[in-house]
Amino acid sequence: MTSLIDNNIDELIKRVRRRTAVSDMVFVTAYPPRELPNPFDKYTVTVDNTGVRQSQVFIGDTIGSGLKGRLYEIGLTMRVYAPRDTSAAALLRMSAQLFDAVECCDDDNAITDMEMGEVKYDTTSRTICRDLRLVLSYILTGRVRHE
Repeated sequence: MTSLIDNNIDELIKRVRRRTAVSDMVFVTAYPPRELPNPFDKYTVTVDNTGVRQSQVFIGDTIGSGLKGRLYEIGLTMRVYAPRDTSAAALLRMSAQLFDAVECCDDDNAITDMEMGEVKYDTTSRTICRDLRLVLSYILTGRVRHE
């Protein structure tokens, strides 16, 4: 079921990337297999699945015979890195645009919590950044195989 979660996150990011307000941003996975540009020349957003929590609630026979399912809560962090020679005010504006785009693209109504963090300096990338932290909730179901 966790692969379905990854697929849902991928679809959310695809919808966000199509929004005009953030179309100039570069989206990459956190900890990519290749080096990121340093310094950044565009606003760059890393997407990191920071954790998955599965509820102990069983969803099944009340929905339909032979079904199983659980509620999953997913932590997702989108870190926005500013390009060189950019002000903190510009980063605030772009991260707010991303915040709005994510909210508009939540077609599944999966976002249960959104938080935008403070502007901070990232010593590794030598630029300022800001985190957008999300909590997504999905009820995922599947068929039970009878032995």
